[in-house]
Amino acid sequence: MDKIHLDGYQKFKKVYFKDNKKLFDELSEGQKPHTMIITCSDSRVSPTKILSAKPGELFIARNIGNIIPPYELTKGATQSAIEYAVNALKIPHLVVLGHSSCGACAHLYHETDEDEKSVELSHVEEWLTLAYPAKHNAILECLHNPEKNRAEITEKNNILLSIERLMTYPYIVKALEEKRIELHGWWYNVGTGDLEVYDYTTKTFKKIEV
Repeated sequence: MDKIHLDGYQKFKKVYFKDNKKLFDELSEGQKPHTMIITCSDSRVSPTKILSAKPGELFIARNIGNIIPPYELTKGATQSAIEYAVNALKIPHLVVLGHSSCGACAHLYHETDEDEKSVELSHVEEWLTLAYPAKHNAILECLHNPEKNRAEITEKNNILLSIERLMTYPYIVKALEEKRIELHGWWYNVGTGDLEVYDYTTKTFKKIEV
């Protein structure tokens, strides 16, 4: 294993774990996260860092492009995580977190670097077909507003597509009807650190002011 990883672990064990021993004692008995975050596998996106969250606060599922498959498709890891979070953990908040410079969204337009073009990515190609509707919506939006950033519009439409699909999952529909869960769409700018939250009233993403 790369030494940097072991150094990081040693720092965690000697400092953070030691300073938060009571928290880890409690977590050893079980978890009760307040939020589930479905985000991209991209190494630049760290929900715990972005939200300054402690262990036990966030239940996180990651995949290429923070994509939510339609409910009727064969169940996989993402759907299993969602089902567990909603039905077993009873999380009150579920967030789809997308981000800028998303390679998955760029791949929809075949805008990838030369290294990606030279390797076999058949599983990625198949997975990304689930995001085609987001690409279609982004193209239409940019036709009417040519000044908009197509990459950003695609990333945000991909978030909205995922939320739209979540609203068809029977147990989420039930939880929404019982007002015990809220669905959120967030877009994180990797370069600026800005976080934008989707406003259902205005149907726009609004930057969180700090």
